[in-house]
Amino acid sequence: MKNKFSVTISDVHGSKSYSFNQLIRKFFLVITFVVLFVFAAGVLAIWWLDQEVTNVEEKMVIADLDYQRMLDKRQADYFKLVNENKEIQLKLDNKLKQVQFLDQTLQGLEELIDVERDENIPVEDRVKLVQLSTIEKQIMLKEIPNGRPVKNFKGVSSSYGWRHHPVTGKKHFHRGIDYRGKKGDPIIATAEGVVEYAGFHKKSGYGNLIIISHNNGFKTFYGHLSKLRVKTGQVVLKGELIGDIGSTGRSSGPHLHYEISFVQRKLNPTAFVEWGLEDYNQIFEHIKGVPWGSLTQKIQKHVQIVEKQLSLRDVK
Repeated sequence: MKNKFSVTISDVHGSKSYSFNQLIRKFFLVITFVVLFVFAAGVLAIWWLDQEVTNVEEKMVIADLDYQRMLDKRQADYFKLVNENKEIQLKLDNKLKQVQFLDQTLQGLEELIDVERDENIPVEDRVKLVQLSTIEKQIMLKEIPNGRPVKNFKGVSSSYGWRHHPVTGKKHFHRGIDYRGKKGDPIIATAEGVVEYAGFHKKSGYGNLIIISHNNGFKTFYGHLSKLRVKTGQVVLKGELIGDIGSTGRSSGPHLHYEISFVQRKLNPTAFVEWGLEDYNQIFEHIKGVPWGSLTQKIQKHVQIVEKQLSLRDVK
């Protein structure tokens, strides 16, 4: 009886008793403990897995936010790059237009000053050639008479060549150009130089006369002036006011008599009056007896010396 135990079950019909061995009782206890342990372990495992799932979800949310921020940053960087690329492209287009405009301008300058264009020469060297050629021609146009001697052009009353003198009526060779004008109209120097003579010149019949001595053997004569605005020995620049139109000397009315000479030989002023950058080479064909080649070489050497000095200064 010690190794047995009894279980009594009662209901409305009565009571029944069942006897079990102690070993079976222990078995049931063990089974019950195991079931409770498994249940507790399962509950604990479920709780732990739930916590892990929560942690994973939180990490996923954080990762998703980080990814979204990174995506937004990448997108912002992309749009920034697109805008910068547009700005760079716009600047490149503008630079290209500027380069094309400068190239066209350079071509125009090369044609204007008669410099042969060479596509194989870098633009910088082409610009340098244009600059040097322009400087050479500007020096020539500054030192050698060119352009009109009157500030306000009102026409020509008598050209260079044979004519009947308006006062004497005799046929003679007119060695200059007579410019129309009113008394007091301004007269300007056609090149830089030194005033060789400024006064009344009775012998020539030119009345008040100005003679300007220029570089390279040229001289200009301005006759019949009503007023002298320079003195003998004075240095004058091209375009500077030197006197007023008048009718002094042997003259039939207010005008300017203008002459050009080279080494005491009178030249036709017409080609010099029309001389400029646009028609630079024409004077070499129309005016003979002037050593244009050696004059040009002299100016070129002068410009080369100046260029060399400037280059050495830039190196220092």
